[in-house]
Amino acid sequence: MGKVELDRVRLQQDLEALAAIPRVEEEYDEFSSGYWKNLSLWNSSGEADDTMYRDIQGAAKPTAHATKAPYLDELIRTVFDPNIVKMARARNLVDAMVIPHRDFIELDKDNDQYFRTFMVLEDNESAFHSDDDTVIHMRPGEIWYLDAAAPHSAVNFSSNSRQSLCVDFAFDGPFTEDQIFSEKSFYQPALKPDIVARKPFTDEHRNKLVRLGEVIDKDNFKDILFLMSRVHYRYDVPAAETYTWFIEACHLADDATLVARAEGVRDYMIGQRALGERLLAVA
Repeated sequence: MGKVELDRVRLQQDLEALAAIPRVEEEYDEFSSGYWKNLSLWNSSGEADDTMYRDIQGAAKPTAHATKAPYLDELIRTVFDPNIVKMARARNLVDAMVIPHRDFIELDKDNDQYFRTFMVLEDNESAFHSDDDTVIHMRPGEIWYLDAAAPHSAVNFSSNSRQSLCVDFAFDGPFTEDQIFSEKSFYQPALKPDIVARKPFTDEHRNKLVRLGEVIDKDNFKDILFLMSRVHYRYDVPAAETYTWFIEACHLADDATLVARAEGVRDYMIGQRALGERLLAVA
């Protein structure tokens, strides 16, 4: 959607301050493996330890974390229209992934009324995002729209940091993309993205994945799910197919309990869930 020229000196001070904040358990930990940290800079309550997105009237409130990251707080206020920001989070993913999932499905508005932006703050050639059937390498300062209501995922294959800024908006009626910006000059949708070329995905690949059902059990259930979730980053196949292979593998294991758990994971991640609902079956 656009690009910001980041002040590397001021940004580095913020990144170091945020890195020093301990990671705490959050509402969506079951989506991830490895090191995944979300820090609420602005949210509905103004409380720093509140990591849940909620529908709110008016704008989000800065938290104590925002005071530790003054440059990022300034970016939120000057790049975006602060009057319509519903949540802003600093995120970090290290040697980890967030498995394919859909957001906003537990909320009241139609999915197309939510608008999520994402800006990577550190370059990392081993970190990628997927959006349905596309894999992207985001570069620092680029402002991306993420269709969070579609199946999407994120991964960092390295142990290097990859901090980012996620800013959410919501609208009650028709809107245009450029409305989220404080100045229209920030809106530059014609910039060329770095789309990742992937290898063809074949029936042989699919069959090998499903045959993991020969070894799947309650102890490696989550490990195999996360292994399958990585496949679409290297092979040209939609992220949501992960759950099709996984359920087929559990059927091959001939274990009704595993099949039920796998179907529950799929429904929770890309189907429907209630606000505040937690998934225990993936643990």
